[in-house]
Amino acid sequence: MIEIRNLCKSFITPASQANILHNISLTIEKGKWYTIIGDAGTGKTIFLGCVAGLLAPTIGEVLYDNIQIYQLSDKARSNYRRKHIGFVYQNFKFLPHYSIMDNVILPFIHDEPRKTLYPKALTLLQQAGIHAELFECFPEDLSSEEKYRVAIARALLGNPSVLIIDEPTAYLDAKACYEVLNLLSFYRNQGQTIIMATRDKEAAQLSDYTYKLIDKQLVQVD
Repeated sequence: MIEIRNLCKSFITPASQANILHNISLTIEKGKWYTIIGDAGTGKTIFLGCVAGLLAPTIGEVLYDNIQIYQLSDKARSNYRRKHIGFVYQNFKFLPHYSIMDNVILPFIHDEPRKTLYPKALTLLQQAGIHAELFECFPEDLSSEEKYRVAIARALLGNPSVLIIDEPTAYLDAKACYEVLNLLSFYRNQGQTIIMATRDKEAAQLSDYTYKLIDKQLVQVD
């Protein structure tokens, strides 16, 4: 489904070059859950950005169903990403002055009318454990766990091939972490492909495959 081939990522300034990722190759199978673990600063978020089509690798290729996404134009890649990739950011990227329901719907409003988006969003929010009384609340009114649930529902509204999640347990207590991870397990069992990055080794226990970023490369963990 996804082929990552010889991926390298460096950031070059006039004074220096920082090599973040080096010669990473990985095949992502449909319907499987992949977790990337590693300490802060090891490049997990940068790796996710490259895989998601948000950050062009310095060297290497990322292919979705044999389409090399970094050979697409910026507009075509943006359209492809919106249709095929759901991304849950560490900081959620909610619009603070819009309701929870609007935050879920607005990214897709140019692709589909609101009257058809609303029932889909309603189902996903309820499936994610968000009660109806919260739909018209603003992001600041929600707990961190509720925000993650909303962010996952938003990412899934476009029916993406791949759900990519950055540090879902970073700001959660143990109970909330358990609830969010079990929600992800539910979606994986429905056939959703998941790629997750985390510093929490225990969070990887529900995944099908676990890799660790060590010295700029991915190493599979048993």
